[in-house]
Amino acid sequence: MGEERTERRRAAILAADVVGYGTLMRFIAILAVTMLGVISAYGESYTADGANAYVRSQDYQGLLRYSTEWTNADPDSAEAWSYLGVAYGIYLKQPDKAVAPMERSLKLNPNQAPGWHALGVTYIQLQRNADAVGAISKAIELNPNQPNYYNNLAVAYAGMARWQDALNALTDEEDLAERLDAPTVWYNLGNGYARLEQAAPAVAAYQRAVKLKPGWAQAWTNLGTMLQWGGNIQGAQQAYARGAQLGDPLAAQDNARLQQALAQQAAAAKSGANQSSLDAIINRQAKESLEIQLHNQGSLNINDHLP
Repeated sequence: MGEERTERRRAAILAADVVGYGTLMRFIAILAVTMLGVISAYGESYTADGANAYVRSQDYQGLLRYSTEWTNADPDSAEAWSYLGVAYGIYLKQPDKAVAPMERSLKLNPNQAPGWHALGVTYIQLQRNADAVGAISKAIELNPNQPNYYNNLAVAYAGMARWQDALNALTDEEDLAERLDAPTVWYNLGNGYARLEQAAPAVAAYQRAVKLKPGWAQAWTNLGTMLQWGGNIQGAQQAYARGAQLGDPLAAQDNARLQQALAQQAAAAKSGANQSSLDAIINRQAKESLEIQLHNQGSLNINDHLP
């Protein structure tokens, strides 16, 4: 009887162990399925809309965190690496950290024009202008209808002192500007010509911009600067007055600087300076104004880099 009770006890314990093991295994299976669901949802939660929300709120550190987590969750996503590169290079101004994720994105998906353009601009920031020419040229090959690509290609060529190539890029952009006929396109083209110190085509581009958008204060101011550069002092003063009237503080500042330059010019004329020297006074002041104006009003539209 004692042995029988012992055997029954052993059988009960074994049965309990089997039930416990089965319960444990079912729990593990349920947990695994649950975790897979969480992981799947976690990975799928990263989207371009989610990244763009940080862009719209100008929370660029947030964008960096988001895109970093995205690349960790989905390392084969070209879009994730593109956002990480843009976060570093375009928004946080850390181009040295931007190149690797941008290149990885393009390796995963080489057919993204904004990605090539972003890489090109990053190369410009790193003064790798030859690489920039190659990257932006690829962007143009994929999307020849984006004016800013030509504008920044000209910047890259200028960085290599390839002036004719830079002008050719702007000529190509001008053909596109005529087709699109949008004020921003003409304004950016004017900025491109201004950077190359080409007064006549810059004036023409700015004039078209203000004709299409008469209330654009910054365009009037830049027009005044290039009119001044080209020797049209009266036209420059009128453009500055219009820019100031529309609320651009740089317009009044540039007009005041022009008056100072005119006073210096008059004094130099009394001293017997030749005409070339007199013109240089006005041009030098215009160049200084141009550098101030284009410091934060260039051709770059950061949204052109987003996937």
